[in-house]
Amino acid sequence: MRKNKLLLLFCILIVITAAVLGYLSVAYWQGGVSNYEPPQQPAVSPQERARSDLQNLSRAVEAYFIKNMEYPGKLELLMPEFVDRVENDPSSGKPYQYSLDETRGTSRYRVSVPDPKLYNAKEFHIEDGMLVQK
Repeated sequence: MRKNKLLLLFCILIVITAAVLGYLSVAYWQGGVSNYEPPQQPAVSPQERARSDLQNLSRAVEAYFIKNMEYPGKLELLMPEFVDRVENDPSSGKPYQYSLDETRGTSRYRVSVPDPKLYNAKEFHIEDGMLVQK
């Protein structure tokens, strides 16, 4: 009788071990690189991307000012410390425009898209950190 209980316990242990090994092998197979799908990025319109680019460039210009106590003369001076690279306008493919006005002891900067008409706007720029889109 005791021998039958031990045999039954041993069989149950073998079945449990086989089930765990089967589960682990299936999990390993499904978790392979070939089965990995990266998360889908939401589609971003060119206008949203341009707005985001302008805001990022504006923050980088402000950070440059904080560090150097002057605004950069051109956007390329922001690389690589403040931005990895200066992107181009998504609609026209041209570089964003940057201007610096230093009159009467004050400095004002503007980062704008090359052609606001492509965004159905008369103006599309950031001036001193404020987005203007009309």
